[in-house]
Parts: sequence; structure tokens; C-alpha cells
Amino acid sequence: MSGHSAAPGAGEGLGPLRPYLLVRGRSEPSRDLDRTALVIATVGAPQAVPQPHYLPILETCRLSACSLAQIAGTLGQPLQVVKIMVCDLIDDGYLAIPMPAGLRDPSEAGKDRRILEDVLNGLRNLP
Repeated sequence: MSGHSAAPGAGEGLGPLRPYLLVRGRSEPSRDLDRTALVIATVGAPQAVPQPHYLPILETCRLSACSLAQIAGTLGQPLQVVKIMVCDLIDDGYLAIPMPAGLRDPSEAGKDRRILEDVLNGLRNLP
């Protein structure tokens, strides 16, 4: 991982690593991601192999987009640790945040706005 050295004790047969070691003591991710943010493995991922503790995240996201909460639950890791690890993988080009359909196809962009306007009008009409 570019700029992310191996976690201390990784691969030394010492058993599972403590979550703070997986992220080298960092407590804040490099991006502001919500627990519902979706990420997916990139098609043209970098050739360099990431650190071993990142591989389960890549495997989880390889076939379909997964939320950060889903990844944390699957791996049994704290959400904050998963956020930091996912941000590392995004920064290094292994994961991507998929674009909403409305942003991919300009002809669909207005539909989301109309739906939101309908919801807002409905809320305004509540007693």
C-alpha cells in the first residue's frame, strides 16, 4: 500500500492483531464516509498486493458494492477501523465509490430531483 507500511506484528504468528494495529494507531479516516456508503473493488486494481489484513475487504467487495457497515459486520471489526482501512484502499486505487445511476446517465439526473420534490411536497401537506 503506498504510504501504508505493514502493521507491526503482521505475519509473525502472534494471533489476531488488535484493531488499532491494523490501522497503525490512526483514529480518523482520510475521507468522510458514512456507514451506509457503498464501495466496490476496482476492475483495474493496482498490481501491487495490499497488506494481508486488507484482503478480506477486497474479497467482500469484489462481486458487488458493499456498505461500510456490511464490511464491518462481515469482518467483525469496529466500524471506525473499517472506515480507515476502506479509505486506504480507495486512496490506493483498490476500491471505488460507485456513482449513483442519475449521475452516470445525464438523462436520468432530473428524476431524483422530482422524487425529492414529491417527498417534500408530501411532507409539507402533513397536518
